[in-house]
Amino acid sequence: MTEDAVRRVLAAIEDSRQRIIDDVKRLVEVPSVNPNYPGVRSEDYLGQESEANLLLRDRFGYLFDSSQLVKSQEKRENLAGVVKGGGTGRSLLLNGHIDVVPAGNLDTWTGDPFVASEVSGRIHGRGASDMKSGMVAAFSAIEAIRTSGIELAGDLVVHSVAGEELGEHEVGTGCVLQNGYIADAAIVVEPSASFDSPLTINPTAASLLWGRVRVEGLAGHPGLRRELVRAGGAGAQAGVNAIDKGYLVLQALYGIEEQWGLSKQRPLFKSGHFVVMPGTIHGRGKDIDIPFVFAEYCEIDFIVWYPPEDDSDAVKLEIESFVNRLVSLDPWLAEHPPTYEWLVEFPGFNTRDDHEIVRTLGNAHEQGTGSTAIVEAFPAACDATWIARTDIPVVNYGPGHLANAHKPNEYCDVDEIISATKSLALTALDWCDVK
Repeated sequence: MTEDAVRRVLAAIEDSRQRIIDDVKRLVEVPSVNPNYPGVRSEDYLGQESEANLLLRDRFGYLFDSSQLVKSQEKRENLAGVVKGGGTGRSLLLNGHIDVVPAGNLDTWTGDPFVASEVSGRIHGRGASDMKSGMVAAFSAIEAIRTSGIELAGDLVVHSVAGEELGEHEVGTGCVLQNGYIADAAIVVEPSASFDSPLTINPTAASLLWGRVRVEGLAGHPGLRRELVRAGGAGAQAGVNAIDKGYLVLQALYGIEEQWGLSKQRPLFKSGHFVVMPGTIHGRGKDIDIPFVFAEYCEIDFIVWYPPEDDSDAVKLEIESFVNRLVSLDPWLAEHPPTYEWLVEFPGFNTRDDHEIVRTLGNAHEQGTGSTAIVEAFPAACDATWIARTDIPVVNYGPGHLANAHKPNEYCDVDEIISATKSLALTALDWCDVK
């Protein structure tokens, strides 16, 4: 990487500032909601991921020596492209997803979620932070290199994929990797800002489980409630309110979460990151949905974040054993223990924080932004997992903050988008080398 190449690329990005803003806004206005997301009608959004990638292809396709729409499912195309290097350098992959979560309650938005606006240096709209700004930054970094007349020694590869928001890697990133779009190292451009700093570098992320625990009750008349809760009452002879028993399970889940806050500490992860979070609770009579009968079942769905190197089966057993041990003090639950389902498993990833791709990106960040790079764990799941499973060293780095993602009035700071574009371009110059 020469000083002249750095100067030319950074100047090209500055000159493209308004074009980058316009590209993000146009991409946000494609409502590429994941069509399988719970609560949406698939037919309303199926094909929009493809539309977003067609927009990117039409805008940036001229940059690539080869590009392709890759799919494993109809109307859910991914976009992949390659800028061929001279054959003497290392290759670099830039990866991101084009699907977004639904807008949710429109009354909580100040405007239309899919009409992008720029206000006070921020681009607002669904997907602005997660992660259409990152996608535009990746493509714009490639554009700055190409339009500056710089030829790289190694290949530069890009993925824009469908399906990430539901972990459908077989639709998106996994599908594109299987089609040969791989590299010697990778950067996933998920929003990486933390509460301490924008644009942190994330070489690791926790693993995720979605679990469900269920307890059974016994129907009875609410007029006999006293028999369930007062000393000397008839207890189960009068009935069992499953919601009461679910509350004991909930307390046990909180108990193991508190224990993990002390026992599961890992480098790069913020203290207390590994949690067991109840997300939904359902309890009612099996054939009646009014409170005139003791609830006959209670189900609690919960999310588990745990260290990426831990075995998932061991974590499941740890949670089940802890909960069962605590609730077994209750006579009913001792005879009718909870049952468990494990619905989703999304493994984490772990790249050494001293790996050369981490150091290269850190140097590029400092050169492009003038600030010291912060290296810490990514606090959520992302497609870096599936890239890492192909033995490609991978990190996460992109504009935006998870505090703005999946929420009303989502936004991304323009300055962050420009800074990320610079860092990604300089990383490519250094990692791939200049021909």
